[in-house]
Amino acid sequence: MSLMRFTGPANRASIFLRVTTASLGIPRRTSCVNGGGFYHMHTDESYQVGKSIDRHYSTTPLLLNTRHRVHKLEKYTRTRTSEKIHDLKRKMKNLKEVQLVQPEQSRKSKRRGSVQLVQPRKPRKNKKSHYPKEERQPYKKPPIKPLQAPFSIFASCLPGLEPTLLEEVQYLQSQWHGVSTETKTKQNARSIPGGVKLTIPSLAHLHILHLYLGTASHIYLRLNDDKIDGCPPLFTARGFPELKRKLKDLIVSQRWDQLLDMRSLNAKDARYECDLPWELQVHVSTSKSKLMHTKAVEERVRETLGDVLGIMGLKKDDDDSDEGKYATVAKKDVPDRPVVRLLVRIERDIVQLSLDTSSSDGSAIPLHMRGYRLNPFKAPLREDLAFAQLMAGGLKPRWNLQPIRSMLRGDDHGDVSPAGASATTGYPQKLQLFDPFCGSGTLAIESASILAGLPPGRFRPPPMAGTRFCDPKLWDDIKSKALSVSLGSGGETHGKDSKKHNKILVAANDVSKRAVDAAKSNAQRAEVEHLIDFTAVSFKVHPLLNPLGQGRNEFEISESDPLRVVTNPPYGVRLVSKSKDSVYKQLTKTLYLSPYKTYLTVIGSEPKELRKSTLPLKVAFSTKHGGLNVVVMTEEH
Repeated sequence: MSLMRFTGPANRASIFLRVTTASLGIPRRTSCVNGGGFYHMHTDESYQVGKSIDRHYSTTPLLLNTRHRVHKLEKYTRTRTSEKIHDLKRKMKNLKEVQLVQPEQSRKSKRRGSVQLVQPRKPRKNKKSHYPKEERQPYKKPPIKPLQAPFSIFASCLPGLEPTLLEEVQYLQSQWHGVSTETKTKQNARSIPGGVKLTIPSLAHLHILHLYLGTASHIYLRLNDDKIDGCPPLFTARGFPELKRKLKDLIVSQRWDQLLDMRSLNAKDARYECDLPWELQVHVSTSKSKLMHTKAVEERVRETLGDVLGIMGLKKDDDDSDEGKYATVAKKDVPDRPVVRLLVRIERDIVQLSLDTSSSDGSAIPLHMRGYRLNPFKAPLREDLAFAQLMAGGLKPRWNLQPIRSMLRGDDHGDVSPAGASATTGYPQKLQLFDPFCGSGTLAIESASILAGLPPGRFRPPPMAGTRFCDPKLWDDIKSKALSVSLGSGGETHGKDSKKHNKILVAANDVSKRAVDAAKSNAQRAEVEHLIDFTAVSFKVHPLLNPLGQGRNEFEISESDPLRVVTNPPYGVRLVSKSKDSVYKQLTKTLYLSPYKTYLTVIGSEPKELRKSTLPLKVAFSTKHGGLNVVVMTEEH
C-alpha cells in the first residue's frame, strides 16, 4: 500500500488517499486529515486512471492549525494526470510504500498539486542476520582417548595487552623451536580478544610459559577444540539436558578420573567432596546463547561431574539435603587444598571447557601476583601492567633458555636446536632505568628482574595442582636451571657471577619515606634489593635530574644510550597531587634540566593531560586498571 497527499482547490486541506500498487484503487472508505480534523468519505466508485472522482460524503468540522475560518469541503478534483501516475508507479516499483507530500511553498514551487517523492523509513534489520549460522558437523560421540600432547593453550591478559603478550610468546617459541626455515610455520601463536592462543608440544613448554610470561593473567588448557587433532571438538547445547548429555560424553572420553588426582579415593566405597585432595571451582560465562543462567549452568556441570566420577556432595551446598550438610560441616576441618578451576564458556550456543593451570593451594592465583609485593603502598600498579609498560619503554626481556633445552621434548618436534637458545653473553653494568615516583616499587622491581634475567614466575608453586599433570620435580628443575644463568641475589645460588655483581641497574625515588620503606621490603622479597638504589627526596632535586645535585657520580650511566625514565605518577584519580601545576609539566621541566639524555614512558588516565607535558608522546597501548581507563605513552625518538 502507498499514500498520496494532495491539496484541494478551495480550502487547501491535505487529503490522504490509499493507493494500491496493483490497480491504484481507492477503498470504499478513506479519511481526510489536517491538523487533527477528519473527514470520512464514502465513495461509490473506485478511482481509475484518466477518470474523475465522484463522491458522496458526509462531513464533520475540520480543525485547521491556522486561525482561518473552517470551510466545508464541497468538491474534489483530480490533481494528477495519467502521465504523473504512470511515472509514480515506475518510481514505486521496488518500494513498499510511497508518500506524496505537499512541498513547502517557495518562489520556485507554488502551483497546486505539486508532488514530492519521499521514501519511507527502511525496516530495521534483525541483529541475527549479521551473524550467519555456521554450518557445523552433526554431533558424534567422541572416542575414548585421554588428554595428551599436543595441547591447545589460551593465555589471557588485560584488554589492550594482547600485542605485548603475543610478542612474549613468539620470542619463547623462537627459543624452543630454534632458528630455522620451519620456525615461522611452528610459531602458531595468534592474538585474539582477551589473550593469545597457541599450541604447545609438551607439558615442559607449559611450565616455561608459567615461568617466563610477564603480561599474562591466566593460562588455560583447552579440554575441547576443533583445530587440534585428537582433541574432542566443540559441541552445541541449547538446553540443560543436551548440556549434561554431551558433557558426560566429554568427561568419559577424556578419562577425567585419570586426569584429576583421585588416588586417595580408590579404596573408599562412598566418595564425598570433602575427601578429595582438591577443591572444585566452576566459572561460567555466556554470550548470545539459549543457556543464559550462569548459576544454573554451574550447577549442571557440578552435578554431571559428580555423577560420572561417583562423588557425592560435589554440587553446591544445599542446606536442605543431607549431603550438603555433611559437606558443610566437614569443610571446616579440611585444610587448604589445591583448586581445580574449570572455565565453561558458552558463546552462540557453542560450549568450550578449559582448565585453569595457574591454580594452587587455596585459590587460583593469577600470574600477575608474583608473590613479593606483600607490603603495598597507596594505589599500587599491577605487576603485569608494569611489565607491559617496561616493554613499551624499550626494556625487552631476553631470557636464556640454553640450560632448559634438554627438557623440551615434544611428540612432533623432538629436541630443540641449539641455535634457538641464544645464550646471553652478559648483563648490563651501568644504570638503565629511573623511576621518580616508585611508590611500592613495582616498576623498579620488575625492571631489575628483567635486567638480571630473573623470570617473573620464580616464586610461584607448580602449575596444574590437583591434576595428574602436576609435576613438582619438573617445575623445580626448570626453575633451578633458569636461575643458574641469572644474576639473582648477592651470594645465593643464582649463578657464579651473582657475588661479583654489585652494580646499580635501577634507581627508584619517592617523596614519601613510607613508600620507600615499603618498596625496599618488597625488593628484599624479590631478591633484587642489591640492584636498586632507593632515595626519599623530591624528584626535582634527585641527582639524576638535577645538574647541581649531589651524589650524581655514584651512578655509572652510558653516554651513548639514553636513560629510560619509566614511572607511574599520581594522575589525580586515585591519588591527588597537591601542586597546582600538572605533575607532567613539572616532570618535563625537570627532564629538560637533566644532564643526561632521557627517554620517558609514563602512564595516566587521559592522553590530553599527558600531552600537556609538551613532549612528543605517542600512545603505546590503553587498558583498564582498578576500574579506570589508563593509557601508556612513550616519547618519540
